Amino acid sequence: MKYKFFLMILLTGLMLVSQRISANTDTLILENEAGQIVKFESFLGKKPVYLKFWATWCKPCMEQMPHFQHAYEQYGDKIQFVAINIDLNDDAHSVAKVKERFSLSMPLFTDLTAQVAKHYEFMGTPFHVLIDSDEKVIFQGHEADKALDNTLRLLSHNGKVEKARLLGEKQSEATPLVIPNKGKKVVLFTATWCDWYLADTRPAMAKQCVLAQQHVNKLAEQGIDVEVKVSQLWTDQTAVREYVDKFSATMPVSIDYGNDLFIKNDINSVPNLLIYSDGRLVSKQAKF
Repeated sequence: MKYKFFLMILLTGLMLVSQRISANTDTLILENEAGQIVKFESFLGKKPVYLKFWATWCKPCMEQMPHFQHAYEQYGDKIQFVAINIDLNDDAHSVAKVKERFSLSMPLFTDLTAQVAKHYEFMGTPFHVLIDSDEKVIFQGHEADKALDNTLRLLSHNGKVEKARLLGEKQSEATPLVIPNKGKKVVLFTATWCDWYLADTRPAMAKQCVLAQQHVNKLAEQGIDVEVKVSQLWTDQTAVREYVDKFSATMPVSIDYGNDLFIKNDINSVPNLLIYSDGRLVSKQAKF
């Protein structure tokens, strides 16, 4: 399946090296199921933490949910479990349905600012991050495998693991978005996979992704300055080239590494079209 291909892309470059991610977590927040804001730092330093980033439309995420629930039942008293919905093309109703379907009993949160995912170098769902009792990241991975289980077991004993297992996924630099002071500029925020990956789980969204790219193609034909920014989720340059060929896109199409532009412009669903005039944002469009 295509999603397994993307998981292979993300697993490329696996390294067994120790690394400490910036400890500046005082600005990171999550939203709990009651809609309350929770500071992420409140989870750290007391006992080990297991972060699982997921989405309701992510097929491997759903396949892993029974494993996640079983791990919580086994280690929930010794490890802080934090299930984080990435808040992209998702909503509270869909999350609640997944919770009921798999009888999830661990705390569920939403990364409503996407800053927690960015801080922990999230690249694609599902994504596991284990943090020891000294607040050091000691595990990253995408699969619910033996390596994850072994690390959870070791963490449950004394809260620490000597050898870290981290992914060697280094983000490239995103192409800056330049908005001219004069004239019109149109920017489409989308994903290279949303037209086909969401076809089964979110068919209406998948159709909108197709219509959005067709729309900006017409705008480009009219001579309007158009640019496409795609989410870094499950995407590499090969996926971008395939996307460009599929839709015969003539405008620049680039990956928003770090999803900085998605975050800056409050984009939590795709597709989303931003229209600028004389340097000012004049409208957003999500339906085509």
